[in-house]
Amino acid sequence: MLEARTILVVGATAGIGAATYRLCSQRGANVIGIGRRKDLGEALVRECGGRFLNGDVTDEHWLAEAFASLAAGNVRLDGAVNKAAMTQDAIPITELPVALFDQVFTLNVRATFLCLQHEMAAMRGGGGAVVNVASIAGKRGYAGLSAYVASKHAVIGLTRSAALDGARSGIRVNAVLPGTTRTEMFEQQMQTRPGGEAGTVAGIPLDRASDPAEQAAMIAALLSPQASFVTGETLTVDGGATSS
Repeated sequence: MLEARTILVVGATAGIGAATYRLCSQRGANVIGIGRRKDLGEALVRECGGRFLNGDVTDEHWLAEAFASLAAGNVRLDGAVNKAAMTQDAIPITELPVALFDQVFTLNVRATFLCLQHEMAAMRGGGGAVVNVASIAGKRGYAGLSAYVASKHAVIGLTRSAALDGARSGIRVNAVLPGTTRTEMFEQQMQTRPGGEAGTVAGIPLDRASDPAEQAAMIAALLSPQASFVTGETLTVDGGATSS
């Protein structure tokens, strides 16, 4: 479904990002990864092929240079996935440090905004597809996770507006909203989440957490021509958690 397409995966070195890189490569795409962990990125390239750019997407100057280097190499994006994000420990809003709130928004929202600007500019003239990875935290609240929840609501807002901005250029922008998924972020959240893993999984009708590969499959579907009339949408992939 993605044969000969050039797909950029931002936040490619772990979890859903790494699973997406692997799946896009398996489906014939030319994949470019961006991430902060050089060793994991290089290992991914050895495993799957493609190309890895080691850098921090919160640094707008580095990001601009990275996209300039792609343009200089005549790279035109057909698709992009914005997965780079962080979570937070469960802290009541009255005790949440402003510095932590700013840190979460800098990566989860501001960096997504910057990536969208560059990615959509690199698609003009021939259309393309962008998938932002938000969270079910973008459609409901969670006690103690005010910064993270607010950031994921913001990503959904960016997705909907960017979809309208890109429509006339043939650029589709959608979001996947993963539920509980076995990633490093999940392991971190479970340390302070009330009820821990057992309490979290108990609220999922399918009675388990998802695997990153299951989230990657939905992302790849939205990148593919099969989703050619889908834009501005949010696809919830949570085992029924927000339907119960």
